[in-house]
Amino acid sequence: MKTLRLIGMAIVAIIMSVNFAACSDDDDDNPIVGTWRSEVDYYGYSDSYTFNADGSGIWQEFKGDKQTDSEPFKYSVDGDKITFTWTDEVYTSTFSISGNRLTIKDNEDSETYTKQ
Repeated sequence: MKTLRLIGMAIVAIIMSVNFAACSDDDDDNPIVGTWRSEVDYYGYSDSYTFNADGSGIWQEFKGDKQTDSEPFKYSVDGDKITFTWTDEVYTSTFSISGNRLTIKDNEDSETYTKQ
């Protein structure tokens, strides 16, 4: 009887171990994933980037709350570098994230976005 109980407990322990090992964090801990909207409003315009976990995204431009333009892109991240692949060009910038702020910098400019 003790043996059966011991075997049963061992099986339960094995099943629990497999369940814990099989459970993974579906969030890839990729902090850039999500929608980011610009804080700086040039001439009444703002823009946003939406980064999806699969490496795709969309850039949108707004005048007030009305969308005026959009363009899909692909992206990849390597350290503090982000490479955007647009329809007709590839563009690499540096970026940093601090809390809910994303700053994208290139040779000429930088822009800060807030996570939505």
